[in-house]
Amino acid sequence: MNIALIAGHLAFGLIAFSFLVKDILWLRVVSVLASLFSIFYNYLIPVEPMWLAINWNFVFIVVNLYHIAIIIYEKRPVRMDDKNTELYQTLFSEMTPVEYLKISRAAQWETIKPGQRIITQGMPVPDLYLVYNGTVDVAVDNKWVAELKDGEFVGEMSFLTEKLATATCIVKYETQCLVWKQQEFKELLKRNPSLYFTIQSVLSTQVSDKLVNTSK
Repeated sequence: MNIALIAGHLAFGLIAFSFLVKDILWLRVVSVLASLFSIFYNYLIPVEPMWLAINWNFVFIVVNLYHIAIIIYEKRPVRMDDKNTELYQTLFSEMTPVEYLKISRAAQWETIKPGQRIITQGMPVPDLYLVYNGTVDVAVDNKWVAELKDGEFVGEMSFLTEKLATATCIVKYETQCLVWKQQEFKELLKRNPSLYFTIQSVLSTQVSDKLVNTSK
């Protein structure tokens, strides 16, 4: 078997292998290698070089190298304060550090006093809260049903469904929260589809956990 045929087999073998690769960075790398072997094969094996296939493989290489550069850039180490580092590691580790900074900079840190009502059942919910340190009581039809503590979202049901609040939430102890304006946050997520799916997954998981705990 000559070198050209080996290159052709490697090209198709790498394409097949790429279907098994889950990490997007390594998927791009495998795609670049497959295109390089394909160029080598298409240049040597025919009577004349197959320039159509060669040129398109060059395009694929450039596109993949561009995305590899973006992925490496977004995975670079970034400086965060202690609070953001803790939230990133415990709740948002599926994101890159740069992606987390995008969402954290879209929010405001607020310290909320005990007794303050932040959500009222049956009313619109303009904000999405993430409890960093403190406790929020949850009531449905004037009956206390749950307490939300560190690392839990408040208002995530309305954020996901775009419906009125299903519960009233009142701060029990002085509470530090990361607060997003829902409409602005949704606009940010629309511009960043990968962030949208990650946030939706995090919020949906918390909603499911709360429903399970409430039903016990």
